Amino acid sequence: MEEIDVFKGILDNYVFVVVIGATVFFQIIIIEFLGTFASTTPLTIVQWIFSIIIGFLGMPIAAGLKMIPV
Repeated sequence: MEEIDVFKGILDNYVFVVVIGATVFFQIIIIEFLGTFASTTPLTIVQWIFSIIIGFLGMPIAAGLKMIPV
């Protein structure tokens, strides 16, 4: 199995960076300020941190699962 580095070159593609940045920006705006429109309530700082940690675990878990021989 080749070495997997899920973060190698991640910031080299400016389109990817802009799309991810816009997604993060709009998610924050929707959750924090558009509660009535989107049926959401603002998160506490602990909930934001927990959500970010869970979100960052996706790629390393997927890379780990790809290493399991089938």
